[in-house]
Amino acid sequence: MILIASTVVFAALFALMSYLRPGVPDSVTILSGPEGARSHTWAKRYAEYVKQHGISAKVVATAGSEDILSQLSKDDGSVVAFLKSGAERETPDGRAPEGLESLGSLYFEPNWVFIADGSGIEDLPDLADKRVFPGRRGSDARATVRALFDVYGLTDRVDTERFEQLTPQEATDALLAGEIDAVFLAGESDTQAIEQLLRAEGVHPVPVKHAEVYRRMQPDVAVLLIPQGLFDLRHMIPRHDVRVIAPAINLVARENMHAALVDLFLDAARKIHGRPTLLAARGTFPSEDYTSLPMNADAVRYYEKGPSGLRKYLPFWLATLVDRVVVYVVPFLVVISTAFKGVPVLNGFVFSLSSQRLYKRLKRIELADNTDDQRDDLLRELDAIEADSKSLPVPRMYLAPYFELRQNIHDLRARLSEGAS
Repeated sequence: MILIASTVVFAALFALMSYLRPGVPDSVTILSGPEGARSHTWAKRYAEYVKQHGISAKVVATAGSEDILSQLSKDDGSVVAFLKSGAERETPDGRAPEGLESLGSLYFEPNWVFIADGSGIEDLPDLADKRVFPGRRGSDARATVRALFDVYGLTDRVDTERFEQLTPQEATDALLAGEIDAVFLAGESDTQAIEQLLRAEGVHPVPVKHAEVYRRMQPDVAVLLIPQGLFDLRHMIPRHDVRVIAPAINLVARENMHAALVDLFLDAARKIHGRPTLLAARGTFPSEDYTSLPMNADAVRYYEKGPSGLRKYLPFWLATLVDRVVVYVVPFLVVISTAFKGVPVLNGFVFSLSSQRLYKRLKRIELADNTDDQRDDLLRELDAIEADSKSLPVPRMYLAPYFELRQNIHDLRARLSEGAS
């Protein structure tokens, strides 16, 4: 009986754990930009990290932000993506899919504006009526450029439509050939097109003079001052100080992503992106800043308290198992223990109720006339009461009241018998 009860209890416990907190998924998909993009390189680093902890990871290259947002809208909770802050502004309604959250920002991706020397363009307002490559439709750069055009009142005053299908490299070649007046590019100096334009003669990046004003209007971006010679001091690349607007690449996921996976990816972020770079000091990333999407609750807890203490000492798979035990098994066992402690109390209540009924029957016999005509019936009823008393469930703490009841039955029989004699 005990074995059956234990089996039922543990089966119910397993079902409860699976329903309330499903196990950590054994695989995850990581969405990045196109192959060759910086985010694609980083995504492969993250995949290697989670694989070391027993989670299979698949890196999927996409066409850019628009494609990533589309795929995330169909996600079941086991997909993460590298997405630029503010990318949702590129969607038709300017909003991200419902339930999409940020796990934090990872690194800056500056937006550069390159122009030809002597073009007369000194600041963004000067782009009016110019031929401009704003970034390929659906790309990371495009959302920031659209927001800039809107702020500066350039949305309908810039010739962009016929250049939107160009690749960054094609736009770079067009600028160098004089076929276009300005090119917007997003990335660091090691991006091929950006590096080419930084080193090319006859073109230069335009500093955004009112970048700080824009940052206050769009707090999910940063303003970076790229000092002269930062990327190549020997050749002085860039050739002069450049102030740029720099959105940050965020790690994003659905709100139902398993908490253990959130911790694992943020562990990877601290390991991979917590180091100093040319654009950010040590410890700048990962960060709750530079995000345009709501922050994931488990990610906020991670930033405030760090990873689970158990994972400092246990393998990832074991720590997650222990976590589930602590969250659900321990409270369950407390409930079961409390219930078992209540069993004697319940048994005592049942005994008291049953013995009171027997005492009521004894009282009727006690008050009945002990005449010759009734005595046999009273003795038969007394025998029935005695038989019922033997079948009572008697808790250990109620042994004394039980034997007192038996003694009262014996004494009443003796008095009936004395009446007969």
